[in-house]
Amino acid sequence: MSTPRFSIVMPTFNHGRWIETALRSIFDQGVVDAEVIVMDSVSTDDTPEILTRFGARIRWQRRKDKGQADAINQGLALARGEIVAWLNSDDTYLPAAFQHVQAAFAADPTLDFVYGDALEIDQDGRILTPNLFTEDCSRERFYFSHDYICQPTLFVRRAALERVGPLRADLRWFLDYQWLTRFFAAGLKGQRLPHFLAANRDHPQTKTNSGGLRRWWEIMSVLAANPGPGPFLLRRNCIWIYSLEFVIKTINAAPWGAGPDASPEGIKTRAVVLNALNRRFMKLVSPRSFDDIVQRYHRDVAARGKTVGDLWARESS
Repeated sequence: MSTPRFSIVMPTFNHGRWIETALRSIFDQGVVDAEVIVMDSVSTDDTPEILTRFGARIRWQRRKDKGQADAINQGLALARGEIVAWLNSDDTYLPAAFQHVQAAFAADPTLDFVYGDALEIDQDGRILTPNLFTEDCSRERFYFSHDYICQPTLFVRRAALERVGPLRADLRWFLDYQWLTRFFAAGLKGQRLPHFLAANRDHPQTKTNSGGLRRWWEIMSVLAANPGPGPFLLRRNCIWIYSLEFVIKTINAAPWGAGPDASPEGIKTRAVVLNALNRRFMKLVSPRSFDDIVQRYHRDVAARGKTVGDLWARESS
């Protein structure tokens, strides 16, 4: 049996609304030797019917797991491809993503992983903004500022996975960050690609939006385990960045400012507070590639359409 070029692992549960879009974004890359492994945690919506339509094009396992990390680990253990990634079933790849990834690995055989820029999209695939926080590869910035690698854009040589091991199955929210800290600890060589590779779908049901205080505590626990400058955690910028992010997400979800019964005064107050907090957040993070991302977004994305579907339509025309 020949070795496929790409292996994409897709964990899913009740994402029938989006999973076909996610799968088609893999097959529409034009890479013949792409292996797709779907780990379905016994979905109760129309996910099984959708997966059945793809037939032998996907390897599909339907079984209970111990959480997202466990499902991903099971899929990674089955992967045979030279280049491995995981794509959540509510996210999607963008046109030519595999082409850019393949070219980068071919140009530098010493590369262990690559990642690129991402778009934020809503439930219906409308493009909201570019993700403004992607940066060039730096261990110090990753450890002590913020996670600048948007997970759907990450691709790894399968041979490098043995040096970092599986994701921590006990983590629910910060599993990709903790896994990536081990990439840097193991000395893996990474590179940022100056291309939009994937779209991250933002909707109320995501774990990030619904995690609340438990998510914040898990983040703090993972950050505290990283070696850092000085004896006091409060000296680390990342502690303040993720704490402020927690406050912003909490206010975003507050019914007094955004719910159906919110008063005009509540809506106005929420907008003023969020505006001030977001400005402070941007100052704390100080994203180093902000101007470059915005310029390429208007050049390569916004001019081509308002939805991910528009981008694919322009690609095929």
